[in-house]
Amino acid sequence: MTKRTLTGIFIIVGLLVMSIAVAGHHGASGYDNTKMTILQASITEFIWRNPHSEVRFETVDKKGDLQRWVIEAPPPTMLTERGWTRKSLMPGAKVILHLNAAQNGAPTGILRKVVLPNGEDLWAYPPLELI
Repeated sequence: MTKRTLTGIFIIVGLLVMSIAVAGHHGASGYDNTKMTILQASITEFIWRNPHSEVRFETVDKKGDLQRWVIEAPPPTMLTERGWTRKSLMPGAKVILHLNAAQNGAPTGILRKVVLPNGEDLWAYPPLELI
């Protein structure tokens, strides 16, 4: 093979690898970033993992019906920088969650802040003025 052919093959392989990585990540366009949803919640599970941590919880809607939610949180490296640990949200904890909910009404969203029972704020994605 010629040097030109090898260069072409490397470029094509590189572009394929990059396109797979980009396709694997998603944006936040499915969430209503113009409205903050605030819910009284009981934590059922806190999953500390990459690429996103996950908070599972139960809440009661306005009709009194139990709802089960799953929301996305930042990866452990970002949460650690903001004072979180893998034990920050233990099952059974009663907290107030601030999140951007799904636009389609599904019980999912992106976590912004947790207010712990002692009143402490744990920020997932703090506003710019706090950074």
